[in-house]
Amino acid sequence: MIEILVEPNETAHRLREYIRDHPGVRKDGYAVDGDPIQGACYVLAEAYFHAQGGTDSGLEVYRLDWGDVYDNAAGAHWFLRDDETVIDLSLPTPADGKDVPWDVARHRAFITGYTPSNRSENVLEALDLDS
Repeated sequence: MIEILVEPNETAHRLREYIRDHPGVRKDGYAVDGDPIQGACYVLAEAYFHAQGGTDSGLEVYRLDWGDVYDNAAGAHWFLRDDETVIDLSLPTPADGKDVPWDVARHRAFITGYTPSNRSENVLEALDLDS
């Protein structure tokens, strides 16, 4: 059974609060009504991955393409895994991930590979989490 964590440690908490306070860090088109973290899966996953040590963290990057799940769907959802644990900082609560088809997602690198994107780097710098 997959365990879902949305705020596994203080670093995750700080990243989530930063996005809530600075929703403009999300890419245009990903704004949602409600909690700003819901439109920030990519930057949250990427920033957390790098804050935890990047490729030395033991975390794996996953992308769920919604077109693989639903007909005529577009977009993707990014999250991290640590064995059977899903780490998704963009979910308000673990219960919000209970119906996500996690096993359809594919292991891959971020869009910028394993180098932080500008958005991620800006978040890491703002929180003094860059190394």
